[in-house]
Amino acid sequence: MNKSIILSLILAVNAISLTAVNKAHEPVTKNALYKKMIHLNPLALTIGGFEMGYEQATTKNESFFVNAGYYLSAEAGALDLKDDYSNMSGFRLEAQYRFYRKPNNYIRNVYLAPFANFKTVTADHNTYLYSNFPPYTSTSVVQKYSATTISFGYMLGMRRSVFENIYMDLGIGGGIFIPVSGEYQKELNIPLFSPYQKGVQFKASFGFSIAL
Repeated sequence: MNKSIILSLILAVNAISLTAVNKAHEPVTKNALYKKMIHLNPLALTIGGFEMGYEQATTKNESFFVNAGYYLSAEAGALDLKDDYSNMSGFRLEAQYRFYRKPNNYIRNVYLAPFANFKTVTADHNTYLYSNFPPYTSTSVVQKYSATTISFGYMLGMRRSVFENIYMDLGIGGGIFIPVSGEYQKELNIPLFSPYQKGVQFKASFGFSIAL
């Protein structure tokens, strides 16, 4: 057999071997697996809320995650974009069990996570009543709206390292939302990011996590 053909075959085999090794051993952010992670949601700050989560590894590819948030805003945050709302307050608690495709310290990873979520919110709804006869005047009427909902479903997420041990965490999914108290789930519903309304709905999440 021609020496050049033999050399070409050897180089090809080496190239295939290196590619396989690189795919099997994708670079990680550090050598040891992470034990726990602290989660933060910066979007909550823009609508008068503060959210923080804690994730504890149970195996190298699985973890338990819990997230809590408290909302307090005189301007009612994103609700005021829907209608004239003020004095919003609320609380939410969510738990997930995450199944990762790769060990938890990989630069790029995806996960599937069943979740259970509880949330409640109250806000003042401001309406104006106008007289039909002159002199035309308006009267402000304030109603207290409240809603409490529980939900169950799943999230499909992606986690990607942005610094040595800091990850961006994105999720999309959905589930069944069940009102348990209050009468204004439809009015207080914010699709995708804060669903309250009864039925099957989409749900999204965004945040950053710090691995410890």
